[in-house]
Amino acid sequence: MGGAMEYALDARQALLLAGLMDSHSGVVCAAVSGLGHRPHPDALETLVVLARHADSAMRWNVAVSLGCYQDPAAIGALIQLATDVDSDVRDWATFGLGTLQNADTPGLREVLWRNLNDEDEDVRGEALVGLAARQDLRVIDHLLAQLGPECRVYQLDAAEQLASPLLLPALQALADGLQGSEREGYWFGCLQSAVEACSPALAPDSLG
Repeated sequence: MGGAMEYALDARQALLLAGLMDSHSGVVCAAVSGLGHRPHPDALETLVVLARHADSAMRWNVAVSLGCYQDPAAIGALIQLATDVDSDVRDWATFGLGTLQNADTPGLREVLWRNLNDEDEDVRGEALVGLAARQDLRVIDHLLAQLGPECRVYQLDAAEQLASPLLLPALQALADGLQGSEREGYWFGCLQSAVEACSPALAPDSLG
């Protein structure tokens, strides 16, 4: 069974690699998408070239796929895509750099800091999470300014990643201001996780 599964994967990857060379852009785009789910090192060079494609849909698929390639060439292309004119491309490239990639380089941090002030809220959120994941404590002041009733999961995830006691008062004030159904669901679970991360000695009933 294992051999059959490996053969099937090899066959699919071969088809996807062939698709990258197709004359029809729709086929190429589908191949790019598939190679994000089934990465193959032989695809990377072409994916990097396609990061400069004129079609934003192609660049978006490249941004999605490159997050799966832990390679300096992939990081370089993602840095380029993180400053794309299309906000959806910037969003996925920033997510790829900040969350999917394990690298931590000056160039990577520079683009995350740039995107922390992007006009798109999701791009800003992904940049924040990426910097927090790299324990860049310079984002604490930035995060404190955002920890209010309208904050999103991005801010709560960043707070959990940083696990800084400096964030606890703002997080606790946010929790204390919630009532009824506000104290349930995924968002509240993220808030609980952030509070716990920022206060290791927290009593079990601190959030009620």
